[in-house]
Amino acid sequence: FDIKEGEIFGVAGIAGNGQQELVEVLAGLRPSEGGQVLLDGKDITAASSQERWELGVGYIPADRIHIGSIADFSLVENVAMNYFFDANYLQGAALDYPKLRTLTEEMITKYDVATPGPETTAKSLSGGNLQKVILARVLSRKPHLVIAHLPTQGLDVGATEFVRNQLIAAQKENAGILLISEDLDEVLSLSDRVAPIYEGEFMDIIPGNQAKRESVGAMCAGINLEVDG
Repeated sequence: FDIKEGEIFGVAGIAGNGQQELVEVLAGLRPSEGGQVLLDGKDITAASSQERWELGVGYIPADRIHIGSIADFSLVENVAMNYFFDANYLQGAALDYPKLRTLTEEMITKYDVATPGPETTAKSLSGGNLQKVILARVLSRKPHLVIAHLPTQGLDVGATEFVRNQLIAAQKENAGILLISEDLDEVLSLSDRVAPIYEGEFMDIIPGNQAKRESVGAMCAGINLEVDG
């Protein structure tokens, strides 16, 4: 499958049908057993996760606590995880901490993160505010491809709406968005194309304006209503 610039490609499915493996292969966290991963026509199948970041892949993991952040690190240090390789935020071989602190303060303001300040530890934030920091860290780099895995899972209504709006904003800036969600309504409301996944395979790829809740939901259970009646 492909994802176009300025498109939200939504993968709908029940947990355990290959979503995690797909995400890990695309993010460079799991070796591919076959096929190729291309970004802007460049083969990145063997590229490391850091190389993919540098080439313009952004990754918002499903587990914001154990994978998306380091609990005991400050927000500045958590932001630095996406900037440690950026020469603009280095002083020689060391991180330019004052510059990263300023960047983090700007993110806190722009993304309306409820926190005492940038030196606060990640573990002290609510789930919604931690997700805002992760979004800010990823989207501020203007990635070409955003892999968003369960981006609103466990969030309240306000934080959910904020996250969805940020993904739409990235789409408007021509990022391709891979949205993987177990919330069928979320996938149907946001996606330009919808791919129901079952046992590691897409049952179909459907234009968003033609995707119907009943048929997509059935495909997520391995049932194709058009074929199976």
